[in-house]
Amino acid sequence: MNAMTNFPLHDRRPVSIRPVSKAGWHQMSGDRRCTHASAMANYLYITRGVGADARGQIDYSHRDDLVAHGLELPANHSCWAEEPGRIWRELDESTAHLADDEVRAWHVVVTLPANEYPEIWIAMTRDYALRSIAAHGPAVAWSIHARTHAGSQATVPPHAHLLVTTRVWRHEARQGQTVPVWCGPAARARLHANWLAKLPQSMRAAAVSPYSAEQYVPARLDFSALGGLMAAQTSKI
Repeated sequence: MNAMTNFPLHDRRPVSIRPVSKAGWHQMSGDRRCTHASAMANYLYITRGVGADARGQIDYSHRDDLVAHGLELPANHSCWAEEPGRIWRELDESTAHLADDEVRAWHVVVTLPANEYPEIWIAMTRDYALRSIAAHGPAVAWSIHARTHAGSQATVPPHAHLLVTTRVWRHEARQGQTVPVWCGPAARARLHANWLAKLPQSMRAAAVSPYSAEQYVPARLDFSALGGLMAAQTSKI
């Protein structure tokens, strides 16, 4: 293996936007791998929760890498939306009639700086979820996963998951219908740019073409960033 394949994927692709569909784990045109089939299953996965969707019981409570999780909503949301899991359960119900390959939501994964404290990770993730997503109308559930062993070396590199509505989630006539401005090219560009802007310069320099919905671009590593980033990683061991 060469330096390109050894270099951490989280550093090469710090923002990943994956569409959620019933096709779930099946490989399809575009990138639909690494998501569960329902919005509720994705929600329970990122929050390490216990519950059920149309396919049956789901239990991720045995996972021990959950640092924190939460929900960000537009300022004018109704109180019912704060009920844990309700938005995602109703989203599945309102889209049950759609074809399997129709996108229900987005599952966004972003890399966090490994040398920061959990409090910083939480602040970064919440601010991103609120300002870059919820302020524009969608609901977003977020969580942070990370794990270190006794030697302080990461066994699960710190990263955040954000489950984002791309369809009307409020109780109105259009509930379940796609909102183009929530999931179009401009929204994708904003999600990539705004997260990269939060990262240290060394992480921004190592980032390559995004890994996103309807697009898969093989990583082309920026070797000019290798020295500084690998030195930073070595200093933490």
